[in-house]
Amino acid sequence: MAHEIETNDGLVLANKGAWHGLGTVVQGAPNPYAALRIAGMEWEVLESDALTGTFHAGSTDERRVVTGDTKMLVRSDDYTVLGVVGKDYSPVQNSALADLAYAMRNADADSGVEVESAGSIRGGKRVFMLLRAPSVDMTGMGDEAHPYLLIANGHDGTLALRVQPTSVRVVCSNTFHAAIGVKQKAWSHRHTLNIGTRVESLAAEIKLWFKMVEDGKDTARALAARQVNREGIRNLWADVLLRLDGPTPVNPKNGWEERRKEHAVAFLAHAAQVFDTEARQYGTNLWVAANAATNAIQHLRAGWSVRTKDAQARAYAAWDGTTANATQEAFDAALACL
Repeated sequence: MAHEIETNDGLVLANKGAWHGLGTVVQGAPNPYAALRIAGMEWEVLESDALTGTFHAGSTDERRVVTGDTKMLVRSDDYTVLGVVGKDYSPVQNSALADLAYAMRNADADSGVEVESAGSIRGGKRVFMLLRAPSVDMTGMGDEAHPYLLIANGHDGTLALRVQPTSVRVVCSNTFHAAIGVKQKAWSHRHTLNIGTRVESLAAEIKLWFKMVEDGKDTARALAARQVNREGIRNLWADVLLRLDGPTPVNPKNGWEERRKEHAVAFLAHAAQVFDTEARQYGTNLWVAANAATNAIQHLRAGWSVRTKDAQARAYAAWDGTTANATQEAFDAALACL
């Protein structure tokens, strides 16, 4: 299953459902601790004292080997095995996600931060809580963005506690990995013995999220204030292609160069179509030009690297780490024009 929500996983969503039709939808935004309960995440991670391996079970040559260098992690509700980790690994309980969310909600009484979704995937190996801030008019012309803050954690030893700003509404495995792949500021802490004290400091650090949203709005408005003509737009998009793929072959000498030229032509045509549509509402400025380029990156260029007919996989390819980096390059190129 692409969503990776198993029978012992849970999900709660505020106001609207998810593409896969799973989870409990509640009206309004749940309290962080209520979100844990509704999503079935009130279980804890239990640690074994040591790890025992049994070999040739039931035979006369049965052997048991015990090691204190590793330990097993299981869920307290059904004893599902979550992972095998080193002896110094210290789990962060699901309640810590609610604590962090509660701290964010109370960092600024007027912030309007609410829980958008919470849940687990892969039988509890991954857990998350997604916070939503009020939408932001990025340009002052009704161009709204929806800032989210993802609090993610792994219980199998492969993911550190992570707090990640994102624009992706996390509702499943696809969107979980899309969100943590976005190239933005993130705070991450490994599961070592002093993780508890770091969780407390993390609550203070992520208050910077509010400043990041404001900084993003200031940048967008600076781009929107800079008018640009057709030549400037073409130069910007040519710079984006140069940053991403190098020089476009003018006279292709082989099939590979031919495809690169075809992709460049398709990219420019897509960006031009998006620009012409959005310019009617938001004007002919650098913000619209940069967004036209990122639209081509996320909805056209990303698909070139995904060899599948699965529309869902192609859609989420737009938010993998490589595409997120390419999107940032487009905005960097636009900022260089200021």
